[in-house]
Amino acid sequence: MKNLILLGVLCISSFCIAQSPQQFTYQSVIRDASDNLVLNSSIGIRISIRQASASGTIVFQEVHSPSTNSNGLASLDIGSGTLVTGNFSTIDWGSGPYFLETEVDPLGGSSYTINGTSQLLSVPYSLYASKADSVANDQINDADADPTNELQDLSLSGTNLSISNGNSVDLSTIQDGTGSDDQTLSLSGTDLSIESGNTVDLSGLQDGINDADSDPTNELQAVSFSNDTLYLSDGGQVYLGAYGIDLVDDADNDPNNEIELPATANPGDLLEFDGTSWVAAAPAGSNGPGAVMYIYNGQTCPSGWTTQQVNVAIFGGVAVDACWTDTPCVVMYIYDGQTCPTGWTLQPIGAAVVNGSTLPVDACFKCY
Repeated sequence: MKNLILLGVLCISSFCIAQSPQQFTYQSVIRDASDNLVLNSSIGIRISIRQASASGTIVFQEVHSPSTNSNGLASLDIGSGTLVTGNFSTIDWGSGPYFLETEVDPLGGSSYTINGTSQLLSVPYSLYASKADSVANDQINDADADPTNELQDLSLSGTNLSISNGNSVDLSTIQDGTGSDDQTLSLSGTDLSIESGNTVDLSGLQDGINDADSDPTNELQAVSFSNDTLYLSDGGQVYLGAYGIDLVDDADNDPNNEIELPATANPGDLLEFDGTSWVAAAPAGSNGPGAVMYIYNGQTCPSGWTTQQVNVAIFGGVAVDACWTDTPCVVMYIYDGQTCPTGWTLQPIGAAVVNGSTLPVDACFKCY
């Protein structure tokens, strides 16, 4: 492959101040080893910007495919090529130095055989150094050269509104200067109003009815009693002793002879006096009249009943036994096979156990 010689690099500023920095122009004249110009040929160029040194970190890289002209000159705009890495617009030109590295493939591809590196001097820095870093804080031009119309501060003291480096305006005609904008709320029916403001209808939230008389002295209150005095919440009190009312409830002022009830009880319990105090009565049937039921000899008594062996025909019919209980119960005999009333219990017998009867019967019983 013929060796080419990179003859020189010429950088010309092509940016505008309103959009700095976006790009700058790069031009290179390329000659071969025989010092012949490479004319009218498409070439490949890779541009790299390195920070700190010629071999420093690459902060931006792009590729171009320009063509040389009849004078062997190739021109391109750095910052407008096909991006490889970095962002040209975010390069911090104040953190230099920076170096421009160019690599050329004379065949127009990416097999770069010619390269050169040179330090970037004033051209790409001009937008940073001459337009920004060299401007003092108090030397910014605002395009009119008039120091009397600059940004200023407003302040309010009492009713005086002032502007820095300017005059003051008295606002007493539109505000009182007290520093307060408190207003009064009032409610009329369902209309809630604010002083010097508007009114809101609250009918959707409440019916507007309070107590129909607007009298705060006749509202519902609570009554309480302590010792001999009757009290009314949010009201007065009445000393009942002054009216001759006897507040003694048992006429003897003796707390030791009051009627006392058992501490515990069950539903249906009755009270009885045992000669000393009132106590819960004994359960029904524990010493009551009880009940007797006759069954056929050898049959089984109902649950909870006691069997009394008889084994003879005491009523002139069949031999019988007796069932008895202390619980108050009612016993009724029905014809064998009939149904007991609702709530009664059937005791099957199937024999003529009723006095003087020859018909077989069953028993129905109900206990209390």
